[in-house]
Amino acid sequence: MVDFALNGPFGEIECVVNGCSDKSAPILIIAHGFRGSREGGGRAAYLAERLENLCHVVRFNFNGSQLLSRQVAEIKAVVRKVRKMYPENKIFLMGRSMGGAAALIAAAQDKKIVGLILWATPNNLRQTFRTALGEEQYDLLDSGISLQLVDGRGKITLNPEFLTDTDKYDLNALLAEWKERPILFLHRESDDTVNVEQARKNFAMAGGDKEIYLFPGGDHTFTECDAEAVERIAVWLERVLSL
Repeated sequence: MVDFALNGPFGEIECVVNGCSDKSAPILIIAHGFRGSREGGGRAAYLAERLENLCHVVRFNFNGSQLLSRQVAEIKAVVRKVRKMYPENKIFLMGRSMGGAAALIAAAQDKKIVGLILWATPNNLRQTFRTALGEEQYDLLDSGISLQLVDGRGKITLNPEFLTDTDKYDLNALLAEWKERPILFLHRESDDTVNVEQARKNFAMAGGDKEIYLFPGGDHTFTECDAEAVERIAVWLERVLSL
C-alpha cells in the first residue's frame, strides 16, 4: 500500500493505492460520499483489499470542499495523476452517494474512463439533501441562509451555493448519454437518505452494458451487506474485464 499526495485545484489531495501484483492491471479510483473519507468507515479499505487481485485501487480524500463542481475537478486531478503513474492502464471510477454523482459527471466528460460503479448514488441531489438535512434546514439553505452543522467529522458550513451548484448538472441527461461503457449500480431498498426509486431511475436512464443490484432492507451506508456488495463488484469487474 502506497500513500501519496498531489496538488489539487483547491489544495492537497491525500491518496492511497492498494497495488495489484500485475502492474498492467486496471485501476479503480474511488470517490467517497458527502462528509465521508477514503476509509469509508473501514468499508472502502476492505473493498480495496478484496480487489487487489483484480486491479489497483486508488482511494483519496476530497480536501474539504463540499461543492459538487469542486469535487468533479478534484476527481479529474486524481485521474490525471494516476494516468501519469500508470500510463497504459485502464481506469474505472467508483463513487459513493454524492461522490457517485461527481464520478458520473467526471466520467461523462472523459471518454477514456472505461467503466463506472455508482454506490447509493442520487438521481436528484436536491431531493436527497432535503431528506438528509431535514425540511427546515434545507429551506433555510435554499432561501440563501448558510448553515452551521456539526457531525462526527466536526463542524461544517454549508453555503447556499452548495445547492445551486448542483443545478449545473443534469444527471439524467448524462446517464442517457452513457451508451457503450459498462456501468454498475448498487443500492439498498430501504436507503434512508437516497430513496431506492432514485437508483431505479438511474438504471432506467442509463444505456449500454448496465447492471443493478438492490439489497434488501438496510440504510445508506450498507451496514450488514457491505461484504456482499463488494463481492458483486468483484464479479462485475471480472466479467467486464473479460470482454
